Amino acid sequence: MEFLIVKTASKTENKISVIVNGEKNGYVGEPIQLEEGFVEISVDLPGAETKEIELMDTTPTKPVEVTINVA
Repeated sequence: MEFLIVKTASKTENKISVIVNGEKNGYVGEPIQLEEGFVEISVDLPGAETKEIELMDTTPTKPVEVTINVA
């Protein structure tokens, strides 16, 4: 398993869902476990960008951190 933490460029106080390959999977700021490989990451906010990343060689103490910009 690989580990990912998604953040947004702007701070918000509500729980925001993370979108992984088009489906909700976890929340911003919380660790998410995924299979190794390429994934598309976004957040459930209007105007949020989508990033494609490759997950590999992560650990629970060294997750990949991705910041999503929201227009």
